[in-house]
Amino acid sequence: MQSFTNMQISLRVLLFSIMSVLLLACGDTDNTEPPAELVEFEAAIEVERLWRVNTGDGAGQLYLKLYPLITDNKIIVTDRHGEVAAYELETGKRLWQTDLDMPVSGGVGGDASHLVVTGTNGHVVLLDIDGNILWTVDASSEVLTPPQIAADLVVIRSVDGRISALRLRDGAEQWTFKRDVPALSLRGNSIPVITQGYIFAGLDNGRLVTLDLLSGKTVFDIAISTPSGRSELERLVDIDGDAVIEGETLYMASYQGKLISLDVRRGQLNWSRPFSSFSGVELASSTLYSADERDHLWALDASNGATLWKQDKLQARGITRPVAMGNTVLVADFEGYLHWLSPFDGRFLARVQADDAGMMVAPRVHNDIAYVLSRDGELAAYRIKNQPGN
Repeated sequence: MQSFTNMQISLRVLLFSIMSVLLLACGDTDNTEPPAELVEFEAAIEVERLWRVNTGDGAGQLYLKLYPLITDNKIIVTDRHGEVAAYELETGKRLWQTDLDMPVSGGVGGDASHLVVTGTNGHVVLLDIDGNILWTVDASSEVLTPPQIAADLVVIRSVDGRISALRLRDGAEQWTFKRDVPALSLRGNSIPVITQGYIFAGLDNGRLVTLDLLSGKTVFDIAISTPSGRSELERLVDIDGDAVIEGETLYMASYQGKLISLDVRRGQLNWSRPFSSFSGVELASSTLYSADERDHLWALDASNGATLWKQDKLQARGITRPVAMGNTVLVADFEGYLHWLSPFDGRFLARVQADDAGMMVAPRVHNDIAYVLSRDGELAAYRIKNQPGN
């Protein structure tokens, strides 16, 4: 893995190939965009930090999205060395810590009873909710997204194009879906969405596959984005950002492709529009929010994809996937700033620098409190003291 410069963060395009991991941009590239200078504004809301703790070494300079997991009254995190720990949501008090003694790649997945952590070496570790190790098995390759638990199965997605279901009881493999990975692709995977007995997963080739949760059989397989251009770089159409499902509708965005609304019952598009995103989408109050590849933040009408507003003042700042927080939209950036924006017109409402190490994963919002994990392992909780109106 290579260290990030500010320019590298602005593109956030790490490529996985057969032989190596490549960077699309480097610090001395002439055509990269410099990160936008932060604009001054009058804060319209007051944000307070409730607590802050150090959870270990975090991701450091590695390109790792170490997703935390929130369940019941605790948040569980891991650092890149496998130090897994649970903290009380209300106070930040550490409840327990377990050392897995392995390099970790995908953060923490699981449910209210079990936790799953994966390693760069392909290890998959199941723990109980108190941090005791129950079993360890090996996946076919590195797993970069947190595994999920549904129907007594642990669903994992590995970088070699496999989606597998392991038996929760003992880790035995129940089925595996395999799709070839393009010779050149973004480093990372979208997190599959599991609902109503089905798995929805965006693939590295720009397709969306729906699998039966219990059998792994393909229900439908459709192209979200089609590769175009002569070079492998131009033909990248990875779906690495997270999708959302509301009712019978799925919303998903790809890199150098499209943002789409899909009827999951029929496997048919409701609408699509050209769009390019690494981080995925958020849905709140019939509005879609997404950051494009230039770190412009968009608000779109979920019913037809029409633009409601665009905020370009965070250009090339490596912003995370936007998340809804009360009557605001929240993103974090590569310098560790948290930006609260109006969902109505995209204007800035508040800004706080949580940690100058920066953020790789989007804040997690639970009960109107944002939990933020920085690259160097600082975990903090924030709330809005005075919610804005229109």
